[in-house]
Amino acid sequence: MTAFLFIGNSSSGKRKLPLLLLIVCLLLLAACSVDKGKEDFPPEPEDGVLIYAALNPVTSEVQKSVDRFNENHTDVQIEIRDYSGEGGLDRLRTELVLGQVPDIIEMHYLGNSPDRTGKNNDTIKSGNIKTWKYTNSNSTLKRPKDEYWMPYRQMAQKGYLEDLWPYIENDPKLGRDGVLMPPLKAAEVNGGLYLLFMDVRVNTLMGPESIVGRRYSWTLEELLETYFSMQEDSTILQYNATKQDVFFDLLCFSLDKYVDRNTGSCSFDSKEFRDLVALLKCFPDEADFDRPDQMAEERMERIRTGRQMLEATQISWPQDLICRDGLWGERAAFPGYPTTDGSSGNFFYPMGNILSMSSTCQNKEAAWEYIRDLIKPRRDKRHAMNTIVPFVSTPVNLHDYELFIWGNLVYLTEQCIKNNPENPTLFVTPWKPFDYGPEIHPMALLTEEDGERFQALIDNTTQLYWPDDDLSGIVWEALGPYFAGDKPLDDTLQLLDNRVSLYLNEQK
Repeated sequence: MTAFLFIGNSSSGKRKLPLLLLIVCLLLLAACSVDKGKEDFPPEPEDGVLIYAALNPVTSEVQKSVDRFNENHTDVQIEIRDYSGEGGLDRLRTELVLGQVPDIIEMHYLGNSPDRTGKNNDTIKSGNIKTWKYTNSNSTLKRPKDEYWMPYRQMAQKGYLEDLWPYIENDPKLGRDGVLMPPLKAAEVNGGLYLLFMDVRVNTLMGPESIVGRRYSWTLEELLETYFSMQEDSTILQYNATKQDVFFDLLCFSLDKYVDRNTGSCSFDSKEFRDLVALLKCFPDEADFDRPDQMAEERMERIRTGRQMLEATQISWPQDLICRDGLWGERAAFPGYPTTDGSSGNFFYPMGNILSMSSTCQNKEAAWEYIRDLIKPRRDKRHAMNTIVPFVSTPVNLHDYELFIWGNLVYLTEQCIKNNPENPTLFVTPWKPFDYGPEIHPMALLTEEDGERFQALIDNTTQLYWPDDDLSGIVWEALGPYFAGDKPLDDTLQLLDNRVSLYLNEQK
């Protein structure tokens, strides 16, 4: 028997509409609504066209690389789809959810930083050089709030991205023996490699070797034990560091230790995290706002007199090691950020363009041919003497890496001696550790031992810098009422567990 719904009135009485027909009408209306929403979406690409999703303003360098690829291929073409404008990131997210996945995707939006604006936005190609840390009120190294890192680990686990290891292994000019393994191993998700980048730098915490020891990792307990052995008026970080500084500069890198992204569970109500909160509570809510030049002088004085234990820094090449030695007035150590299990707390910061290939890419070999340009050799050994200096970050291509190390240890040293035989270190570019204050000159020329130190730092860096600002923000916001005295710690941690679990399950 057919069911009916009665709707409205008419002169002939109630109009009857079959329930099944009504459901069909509602479904059609919903479909029309979805179709209408898709009107703003780009059309499906034609056969033989690969879509390149540009999160950042398209530089002339990217445009030239695409044009060069298209000129050399008649059977397949790359089309750039620009998502860098207002609402572009949200549009890309929506398309991904609806299954409209670009073939090649930029995975890092660099944000609107003044140091990356200019003609054709070409300065964006160098990556985020000075602005890699979370933006806060007292940090000398900041990154823009609108910077965005695509959630590549979740995208890989959900099957959106293609594993690039097989392509590297089958590439006759690369293979695993042709790449610098530590940065790529750090980027793996369950043994797969789902993004690629050209260069890296190492984000780390450094300190004087006489205080922190010769190490590349430590736990929070080891950090505190070292700190308590220092003189009475010493500080862990800069003397006017706040709770917010310590959280974002020291502790937020360990938050993943308390979450399980696969199950959506977390364990902030634990002894380890309670210890972190107790450490944070020792720092002031606000800093003393000294004049910047006075603050730099105070920091330098405390560093040189052994009353500051750690300073955040970024290492790009071997010369940076002797510059950091110059800051402390002795050999620098790089223990990194404390971790729960004592594993490496140093991070590879990927530089420049970062690309992934979608698992639904219609021509994966062609897409790989374009993406592989990121890690192909860029230097010819015959011209290394003239071209080694432009390396300002550590290359992922192993051939270039070996030239990079050789150029630093041999070529640069020879040039120093040649140009300044009486004081060759003055030829080496000095380093300015703070926005204000003096420049630091290297204490000595580079030696083979410095090359070994640099290699050891690379080998002992096991994590990829890929922040989850949403997670950090949730944790910091939840701790606020406790630090203000408005909520007990037990209630705070319970609320934190609930909020983070909700966030994790939304991301699944």
